[in-house]
Amino acid sequence: MTTAEVDLMCPTIIGADTNVESRSASKNYDLKQIEELEKQLLPLQQVEVPLEHMFAPGVYARQVEMPADTFIIGHQHNTEHFNIILTGRASVMMDGVVHEVKAPAILKSGIGVRKILYIHETMRWITIHPTHETDVQRLEDMLVVKSDAFLHNQALKDIEQFKTILNNPNTETP
Repeated sequence: MTTAEVDLMCPTIIGADTNVESRSASKNYDLKQIEELEKQLLPLQQVEVPLEHMFAPGVYARQVEMPADTFIIGHQHNTEHFNIILTGRASVMMDGVVHEVKAPAILKSGIGVRKILYIHETMRWITIHPTHETDVQRLEDMLVVKSDAFLHNQALKDIEQFKTILNNPNTETP
């Protein structure tokens, strides 16, 4: 295994050199630009991605499986943490650099990183966070920043769900 610093602004990539390739994208990487893209994509049909939460003493691991041919925009992270790619292949933009990531690979993300992914082959991705917290909602509040576009979209979904309940009182709430 080797470790290579991709760029001062990029996460450290840990793993076999043949599994991670990088190329510069726009050096004007901007969270506002990502949010604008997110704003345009959120009204489209969204793909459900299974999420599994795992705990060990002082460690929280979160595994997601992302299907091939999907575009994923992650939340901005508040902490430095590890990412372990178990299966699959994706183009991943972090801090203005596009990385071609193929399993198996390990990445270390810094504080404030937000990733955009295009999944070429179904991918299982785990994030590892040091914490003693085990409440999933509290963890989500602690570990990520949800964009205004995401929160607005969630509010619209909640309103639609509420309207459905009002129009059909026999509907069970999730």
